[in-house]
Amino acid sequence: MLELTSPRKNRINFADYNSAQDIENRIVLSDFSPFDLEVLEEILFSPLKISLKKLARNLETVDAALSPILEKLTKGGLLTVLDDSIVVDKDMRKYFEFQVQRFDPSFKPDLEFLQALLRKVPIHVLPTWYSIPRSSNNIFESIVEKHLLTPQIFQRYLTDLNLNDPIAQGIVKDLFSAPDFRISSSDLIAKYNLVRRSFEEIMLLLEFSFTCSIRYVKENDHWLEIVTPLHEWHQYLLFLKETESPVIDKASPIKRARKTDFAFIEEMTAVLTYLQKQPEPLDGALTEKLAAVCKIPHDAKAMTHLIEKLCLIKLAGKSNGRLYALDSANDFLDLRVDNRALYLYRHSLNRILCPSVPTELMLERHIREAEKAIKRVLHGGWVFFDDFIKGVTVSLNENSVIMLKRVGKHWKYTLPTYQESERALIKATIFEWLFEAGIVAIGTLDGRDCFSVTPFGCFFFED
Repeated sequence: MLELTSPRKNRINFADYNSAQDIENRIVLSDFSPFDLEVLEEILFSPLKISLKKLARNLETVDAALSPILEKLTKGGLLTVLDDSIVVDKDMRKYFEFQVQRFDPSFKPDLEFLQALLRKVPIHVLPTWYSIPRSSNNIFESIVEKHLLTPQIFQRYLTDLNLNDPIAQGIVKDLFSAPDFRISSSDLIAKYNLVRRSFEEIMLLLEFSFTCSIRYVKENDHWLEIVTPLHEWHQYLLFLKETESPVIDKASPIKRARKTDFAFIEEMTAVLTYLQKQPEPLDGALTEKLAAVCKIPHDAKAMTHLIEKLCLIKLAGKSNGRLYALDSANDFLDLRVDNRALYLYRHSLNRILCPSVPTELMLERHIREAEKAIKRVLHGGWVFFDDFIKGVTVSLNENSVIMLKRVGKHWKYTLPTYQESERALIKATIFEWLFEAGIVAIGTLDGRDCFSVTPFGCFFFED
């Protein structure tokens, strides 16, 4: 019998409850035909004792046709055939009522289902299995809080799972690599050359470890058995997949804001080097003169921004109507270009100057959180910002924190919503903050803003 052990996480031991009978019944269900299901449902909705003739009449069939399925259900402990009657075991009826949900077209292996599944295990065992306090007032909510509350917590839980069996590890990897995060049992059984009992043991282990579950989909005259993740996690994974930013074709004529990745740093360098030789009057010709120094087309707004940024981080100053380089510029100019970028990025006085971002959002913790959004596009390809923003999941307010919440009788990972000011912060973080540090390159295509993470940015943000 399989066992999952982990010093920091779970210790699931199938000897703690009647797992042998559970596995036997799962094998019975896996061999069901549509007619078998029809018979089972009729029995479950009938009195605990019913005559064979009445059962056959209700199903519009003959007694002999019922023999194969009744034999299966007898083996599964659901009923006993006495003379011409069927006697149903009350406790096993509850078990099959629970398991038969898997054949329902609307079935979801969600947290409600998981909670009912855990009720099959003696309650005193659960704190040992899932490493939660025995004094917990609500064991299930404690499990949710410790292992499933947020995607980050659940992802860490999945990463820490110590599945000693390499086949179980392979099944999990195959499932989460599948295009729609679902895979047929027959494919897994064939790939790993499993007998049915071994497969059911593995699936029971993975189900109790919240990784995946089995459901049945009717296909013509038979049931197709499908393995899917926990429903709430499945929905979150599908959201991530559906909001992946399409990479812009490399042949597209993207108009880059600057030709090089460290363009802003290079322009800062050129201006400081120039100002060290001669301070410049703060007059109407200043921005045009500095643009010429940087060898870029004159853009008064962009050059004014650069001057403000140099003064903000104390590399340049204004005095007596002149702009000049401060002594600190010497140390800055002695650095390699990538270290100059880090100097700007890490400077305690540096901040976003975009006027569309409210002052109350100009906090370091907000900016640090917003910049994490680019981790979804570390492939280095160009993406449109309006595509990218659809999949941003950073936490800027209480409405943007993704966590499991009850919605009616069900649970779901709530997806983030952002106000316009917060969307402006995310955009400014990318198109100003990270661009200036050489972490992203920015541009436009057909009037749409786009960006890509530079090699420096990929190195900087890779885990």
